[in-house]
Amino acid sequence: MPERWPKAREEIREAIESRGYEERRGTFLQAFGAEDLDAALLRLPAVGFCEWDDERMLGTADAIRAELDFDGLLRRYDADDGMAPEGAFLPCSFWLATCLAHQGRRQEARAIFDRTVATANDLGLFSEEYDPTTEEMLGNFPQTLTHLSHIEAALALS
Repeated sequence: MPERWPKAREEIREAIESRGYEERRGTFLQAFGAEDLDAALLRLPAVGFCEWDDERMLGTADAIRAELDFDGLLRRYDADDGMAPEGAFLPCSFWLATCLAHQGRRQEARAIFDRTVATANDLGLFSEEYDPTTEEMLGNFPQTLTHLSHIEAALALS
């Protein structure tokens, strides 16, 4: 079975590059046939799909930042999933800081990092989500993914 994995990997890559990337906007997309963005796309370089400074990732980071911003933090996505809109998904904001730091955009990365760190409580713990309007922590608390993303962003900036 492992001998089939490289072929499957290439088929997946080709599908993403041909059906999961929009040339006009210069960004990867949440799903084939959709125009929506998803901040999880910021993880593509972390999993080895492309380089941090790949032109497609530069465009993706900028598009995500522009379209999913929620008072200096990021929503995971804005597509209608049948649920009420939630707060900013904190791991995504740290993922953006990581991405920008690896792209050499350190001042932008630091500003996003600092904005996101400011959502921690007095013990330095993060929730899963945060509502900048009410300044309330939302979702799971404490959230391991947020803490791991915080550490990764700090390392990228160091």
